[in-house]
Amino acid sequence: MMERFVVGQEEKRRRWINVGWGLLFSGAMIAAVVSEHRQDPERYTSFLLWSVTWLLGAANLANLVFLLRYLRLIRDHCLELLPEQPAAPGKLRFYSAGKWSELEFEQVTAVRFFKRWGKLRHIQLLLRNNRGIRLEGYQDLPRLAESLRRALPAKVMP
Repeated sequence: MMERFVVGQEEKRRRWINVGWGLLFSGAMIAAVVSEHRQDPERYTSFLLWSVTWLLGAANLANLVFLLRYLRLIRDHCLELLPEQPAAPGKLRFYSAGKWSELEFEQVTAVRFFKRWGKLRHIQLLLRNNRGIRLEGYQDLPRLAESLRRALPAKVMP
């Protein structure tokens, strides 16, 4: 039986919060430079003030652009786990940006589960070509992990 996984709202919310923290810290840094510029304009020049402002502004704008691109790409993204059948090997199918791509279980050399504070954060699939695929942000990540454990029991790393 095929199982389908989508990126959850919690992941989208977490990424928006990260952008907000970036804006907050950038604003605090700019405020600190403005304050020091007012106290000692020779040491904290206008060039430093505008350099910090432009650099942090560009970094935050880039961060926002990357977030909006990510949100656009995952709008219709899904991951399907197709179990092994007598006629066909098991595989993972990824749908993103209007295209399907498939990864056969035979290409996976190892599966690693990463936890933080006792909660599963992401799953890494190591491939034969020494590349890795990181699975994170899916709505039901523990169910995906259990499905991968069942599908690839010999390849699960501690």
